[in-house]
Order: sequence, then C-alpha cells, then structure tokens
Amino acid sequence: MTIPDSWNAVTLPSVWGGHVLGILGIRSGAVLEDAFVQGMVWFIPPGGAAAWPETGALGVRVLPTGHDVTLAGPDGCRRTMTWLRPPLTPSPLTDPGDLRAAIEYTAGPLDQAAALGPVWACRYCGAPVRDAHLMERFESLNGSGWSTYACGPCWNTTVRGGPGRHLHPVQEGPR
Repeated sequence: MTIPDSWNAVTLPSVWGGHVLGILGIRSGAVLEDAFVQGMVWFIPPGGAAAWPETGALGVRVLPTGHDVTLAGPDGCRRTMTWLRPPLTPSPLTDPGDLRAAIEYTAGPLDQAAALGPVWACRYCGAPVRDAHLMERFESLNGSGWSTYACGPCWNTTVRGGPGRHLHPVQEGPR
C-alpha cells in the first residue's frame, strides 16, 4: 500500500521497540509488528516527523506520504504481522512528540544517533544497550540471520560468574 495523505509511519527495530511501546503506554496509537523484518510500525499525523534528524544509524525510519508499506488486516497476517495496538482505537495516530520522546528515552537523542551507534537489547535482562557483547551469531545460506547480545553486567554473570542482573537506560532523552 502507498502511504496516503492522511498519515505517515515511523518504523523501529523490534529488538528495542517494545521498550518504546511500554513507555508510551496508553498514549500510543496503532502499532504493527512485522516479525519477518523484525520491525514495529507506528502511525503518526502527516509531516509529524518531518523535522526529525537522520536516524538510519539507529534503525529508525520515517516513511512519509508516497512511500510503500505493507500492512496486515485486522487479524494480522499468518503469524508474521501482528497488531500490538489495533487501529480500531479512537485515535489510531500516535503524537510524534510523544513517540520521539519515548525513542530518545530508550535510545538517546536522535540528533546524536549516528555518533552514538546502534542500540541492541540484552538477551538476558532486555535492557537497551550500546556497549554490547556478541553472544551468538547465526548466518543462513540465504543471507538472513540473527545475532544476540548481552550488556556488560549480564555478560559478566554469564561468562565470568560476576554480579547479578540489573536494569539501566542507555541515555535519558528529553522530557
């Protein structure tokens, strides 16, 4: 489907997009998760993210009017696409200011995304982290694959028998 004039979309990696959804809570509009591309899609008013800086290094993409996007029906799509928040709510669009604040709270300031680098989620505690240790990597013959990472404290616990689990933000964004 081509994005119409009535809304735009913002995509995030699923690996830490769940944190953003948790922060937004009831302020979130419709959210679609695509397990095949491991991404989550938020729907925002048209032009709502036009002033956002380049966020490709973080895996955040702003899809304006005219871009193509794959959407699922009301019941999802054969286990690959699931509505985490269905578009049947009174307001299916998420406020772009709230969405940006939640992204920045999870992953740090968007204007510093390229300098700070990608964000991973610790496979043990789920915390978003930049200084991650590669734990597993799987590469398929068809080119797809996956990797899992651990934050420093969980890596110490797993590999070295160090101190226990924790929770910490990567970098706090503006409020």
